[in-house]
Amino acid sequence: MSPDSTPPTEPTPRLARSASQMTSQPVAWLWPARLARGHLALLDGDPELGKSLVTLDLCARLSTGRAWPDGTPVETPGSAIVINAEDSDQETVCPRLRILGADLQRVFFLPRDEAGGIDFRLPSRIAALDAVLAETGARLVVIDPITVFLDPGVNTHSDGGVRRALAPLAALARKYSCAVLMVRHLTKDGRRRALYRGLGSIGLIGSCRSAWLIAADPQLPGRRVLAQEKNNLGPPQPSLAFEVVDAGGGLPGLSWLGPTDWTADALLTAVGSRPPRLGPIDRAKEFLAEALRDGSRTTRDLWAQAEPLGLTKPTLNRARKAMRLRTRRLFADGKLTSYWMLPGQRLPPGVAPEGDEAVEEGLRRLEEEWGQQQDPLGDLDGED
Repeated sequence: MSPDSTPPTEPTPRLARSASQMTSQPVAWLWPARLARGHLALLDGDPELGKSLVTLDLCARLSTGRAWPDGTPVETPGSAIVINAEDSDQETVCPRLRILGADLQRVFFLPRDEAGGIDFRLPSRIAALDAVLAETGARLVVIDPITVFLDPGVNTHSDGGVRRALAPLAALARKYSCAVLMVRHLTKDGRRRALYRGLGSIGLIGSCRSAWLIAADPQLPGRRVLAQEKNNLGPPQPSLAFEVVDAGGGLPGLSWLGPTDWTADALLTAVGSRPPRLGPIDRAKEFLAEALRDGSRTTRDLWAQAEPLGLTKPTLNRARKAMRLRTRRLFADGKLTSYWMLPGQRLPPGVAPEGDEAVEEGLRRLEEEWGQQQDPLGDLDGED
């Protein structure tokens, strides 16, 4: 080649792939036409209507290979993972799974620390779920409720913020070909469309390929309905009626009653289908009664759960006083911790209270560090 000749140029590698290069794949269903493997799904509803119980029933059916609630067959028995922030694994979840007929060797939980906390947050702390999915090959993951497991810095009212927070979870669903079913509470603002009634940004339901609502049947007291809110991957599915029944020993069971004509929007707009709109104090009382049901909790834990529900610290304090909750402040290892508890409850096992002098000295030191004479823990704390 002469010095003046121009070397031949190499073809520029193509970065894009045309549709002709893609191989079409059918949707892999866990519950046919309702829950798709490799995708996120959502279950909305007000408290005390059986959302958590329905998720456990699905885990139980999958674990034994029994038919789904609409009668469609389970392909093969499989494993499930339950991540529940509000109920004890040993005291509540396992007994309910047993009553629902689950194969307990196929239902798994993430590790908890000594205080009962789960090292799982989105998007920052997803490694524990990744490891358990790799170990168990679970085909269903339940996260109940999803708002508790979002990082404190996630703006739940930001579409982009919520979608970014859920992106690693969606990636795990694809990686392990599992269905991820997230539980969410409804708002009390009275908007009619079911798609817009869930807490937080529309980005949460927008990140899911299917979404479902549990609501009370307006015409039949005691009956509930599982209705479709959206389904991007399959045809519309009929709503299913069910009842929560006494399964013995004080434990609830489920009785599925077949299809019903109620739609999600009709359930939320029907007269009598919505509970009376509660004021902030009453909502805070309901929250505290449920949160403290299984024992005392730190104010930091309570605030982390209350904030996504739209409850402020002053409102929680007023509800605490109205409920005459007991409080106890402890100071250890340079940290001040305050516990709230229902009458008759005690501090968690292994938590030893220090004397009043130690607490006062701890408060004084924290106030000096903050440079202001106020409660360093903020207005969520209170005195006995």
